[in-house]
Amino acid sequence: MAQVVGGAAVSHSPQLSMESGGWRAHGDLELPRLGALGLTPTDRSQEELEDELDPALLAERYEACQRALEKTRDELLALRPDVLVVIGDDQRELFLDDIMPAVSIFWGESLEDRPPGAAAYPSTMETAYKYYHADEVDVYETHAGLGLHLVEQLVEGGFDVAQFTEQPKDRSLGHAFTFVYRRLLEGLPRIPLVPIFLNTYYPPNQPTPGRCVQFGQGLREAIDSWPSDLRVALIASGGLTHPIIDEKLDRGLLEALEAHDHEALSRIPVDGLREGSSEIRNWIAVGAALHDAPGKVVDYIPAYRSKAGSGCGMGFFTWTRA
Repeated sequence: MAQVVGGAAVSHSPQLSMESGGWRAHGDLELPRLGALGLTPTDRSQEELEDELDPALLAERYEACQRALEKTRDELLALRPDVLVVIGDDQRELFLDDIMPAVSIFWGESLEDRPPGAAAYPSTMETAYKYYHADEVDVYETHAGLGLHLVEQLVEGGFDVAQFTEQPKDRSLGHAFTFVYRRLLEGLPRIPLVPIFLNTYYPPNQPTPGRCVQFGQGLREAIDSWPSDLRVALIASGGLTHPIIDEKLDRGLLEALEAHDHEALSRIPVDGLREGSSEIRNWIAVGAALHDAPGKVVDYIPAYRSKAGSGCGMGFFTWTRA
């Protein structure tokens, strides 16, 4: 049977790929959007937030992020995976309002990065764009056999997952998945992918934290039953809290993952999982799937970028099975 060797969870914020001098400009650009979304700014004092935005501290945190990303990559590669099962969210890239499945698995032969062009992103993301998309159509090899097996086994196990084998016309594989290869595993030979799309962002059918735990458990059972000798690693892409950083929520999640406390993961309040913070669902699912693999925090860096307390709680986590 397949051997689950461990996995990783990693933030995919553009701040990872832009020098710290650009963090403040990127944060200031989003201030009007925060109000339009009804997101409540942090309750920290302006004095505290000014301290968080000290240029020297931002530079220190940028470097810490680079070290954590490199260490996460090294520990993932040490697992020698043959296949990567990546749980990520789609932000109106492959799925639009014509269909928005709660959970979907692709089991065709390949998916394409069909780049929207840098103009589709804020100008402050100029240096980060290449870590999300190529300049031309880029093809990602997917593992159809494992993908189909997961669909069949999950349905048999009571999870009504959506499935597809053809990429929607004029739509691209999303950045939650391309980031894994273009940034986390930058420049390395590509490991075949099984993408699992979790609708974290868009009401009304986002899975609850408790359902994400159940899904992760069911996913693990499905992988374990795959008649193959390949080594499988799982990756959660995205998070942690953003655009408003909630350090308490982030640290509580990381503690629960280290302790394999599925009850605590199930109790994470849905109200805290809005916008980018919703990607925490991906971490919950992978954590539940790797229930028997010791997990550890590689690093946690609250990367603030505006006086409203916006930024990204940068999380880096790995699991390794003996």
